[in-house]
Amino acid sequence: MPPVDALGYRARISILLPASNTIGEPECAQLAPVGVTNQTVRLAPTPPSATATVGGLETYRGALAAKIPPIEDAIRVALQATPKAIILAHAMDTFRGGVDGAKAMADALAPSANGVPVVIPSLAYLDALNAMGVKPGARIAGLTPYWPKEDEDLKAFFVDAGYEVTRVTGLKCNGGAEIAGVTEAQIIAALRDLAADRPGAIVLPGTNMASTRVADQATAWLGLPVLCCNTVCYWRALRTAGIEDRITGFGPLLATC
Repeated sequence: MPPVDALGYRARISILLPASNTIGEPECAQLAPVGVTNQTVRLAPTPPSATATVGGLETYRGALAAKIPPIEDAIRVALQATPKAIILAHAMDTFRGGVDGAKAMADALAPSANGVPVVIPSLAYLDALNAMGVKPGARIAGLTPYWPKEDEDLKAFFVDAGYEVTRVTGLKCNGGAEIAGVTEAQIIAALRDLAADRPGAIVLPGTNMASTRVADQATAWLGLPVLCCNTVCYWRALRTAGIEDRITGFGPLLATC
């Protein structure tokens, strides 16, 4: 038998992050229970054009464009840590093409993972909403760091899954660095506005937007589930790995499901 990992003796979770993402890694570190460790692999960025700004929107979109071969390469690196689950920790492109598009992405990545489950953010959201009792037919809203094009992809995905989307608010951030700088005050103001439409839940896609802790507070004072991306993906990875710990302080999903 292989030696027991002194720190990750219950499970190791591999996280595939865009090179510019500075929030996903520290947020997921806060979510890990005792005996579970995170192993981060950075996705190789697309070389920017000569006019692209470092950390800007063009560079960011290029880095996140769905390219299966680079993701497959990252998965092969991640497997060296023998994880029990792998999180594809960027959300934007996993909502394109509706539910079938997300499932096709999962199917395309599965062979490279050699039997290790790969968590796709959009599909993890469907599992999380179901676990919280927010079933297809319910009204939901979305808060993203994105622009109208990406917000339309998000809305179309959830409509395809059977939900009524009351509204999607995009913060129109100009690249990864600006997304990482979104403040709790900005998130709280947007959540209060979206809650006025009385949705059954609010989703916050975007692994580079710090929202794990504010989601816990917002759930309490809005009286509805607020589900941020890193928590949703990490919850799905833990449960897939057989880790059933209930973790408080980061929203209702990890605490109760």
